Amino acid sequence: MRTSAPSLFAHWQNSTTSPSWGILFMVTGTMIVPIMDAIAKFLGDSLSPLQITWGRFVFQFILMGAAIIPLMGIRALWPRRPAIHALRGLLLAIATTFFFFSLQTLPLANAIAIFFVQPMILTLLAMLFLGETTGWHRKGAVLAGFLGALLVIQPGGDSFTPAALLPIGAAFFFSCYLAVTRSVANIDHPLIMQFASGFGAAIALSLALLVGLYSGSPAWMPVIPDIAQWSWLLLIGLIAAVGHLLVVIAVNRASASLLAPFGYVEIIAATALGWFLFDEWPDGLSWLGIAVIVLSGLYVFVREQHQASRLTRGQRTFPVEGEVDCP
Repeated sequence: MRTSAPSLFAHWQNSTTSPSWGILFMVTGTMIVPIMDAIAKFLGDSLSPLQITWGRFVFQFILMGAAIIPLMGIRALWPRRPAIHALRGLLLAIATTFFFFSLQTLPLANAIAIFFVQPMILTLLAMLFLGETTGWHRKGAVLAGFLGALLVIQPGGDSFTPAALLPIGAAFFFSCYLAVTRSVANIDHPLIMQFASGFGAAIALSLALLVGLYSGSPAWMPVIPDIAQWSWLLLIGLIAAVGHLLVVIAVNRASASLLAPFGYVEIIAATALGWFLFDEWPDGLSWLGIAVIVLSGLYVFVREQHQASRLTRGQRTFPVEGEVDCP
């Protein structure tokens, strides 16, 4: 007797629930995402970064839709709070556009390392706009994280370029995306959340491309891709969909505190790809800055987990679906 797709999906979910599987999914997801960034950097010689970002989200929502329909039915494509998901898509589109533009100038590892100030920005936004009380431990870690970013950016140095500020902009909009995502966490399945954000981003970027068409600037003007370029864009969308889903699935199988250190595998993978594909290697100051960013991010995370455990001691907590993603 033929087994249905939902039954196979449920069996796979039930057989991969251990924390070890969570770590495996996390490492795999964070290692393949830099491949998407490397392809975007490569395509930047022939396509606008805005058009590359558009292709990433168009193929993401198409692939997500193709996965959702046989598993959950066509009605599942409509999320429960579409306006919130449209805002998520817009914020993610802006963050990814900023990041892909930065890749045209910055080494791959440097761009990703600067982007990893995102946990510190999220903490800062919570302090300023959500009234969250933050002790001097986390304030010091946030300050150290930004100092680490300055070591990588090296303002005033011979290698400085204004494009080095773009990953910080990407991190800011991605932090806003995460804050909005928390408002709809556990309302929709991660597959549906990925589809909805991809669809919202694709709509926003399609409108931006229409503006770019009449801008006269090569950096914004779209062109008709050839077959090879369409194939690369499809691969970017596939990697984005699979990589980000693996990270979300990991969070639902292992505690966030267990998985947090493995998220920085992305910097290692980006460094290796940058060296192998583009002959890029961070200098001494950049390595020092990367180390400061990683240690600051881990410290912020540990302090937040400690605060959360004090507030929820004696209560059972559940992982948040869909909260982990990357541009």
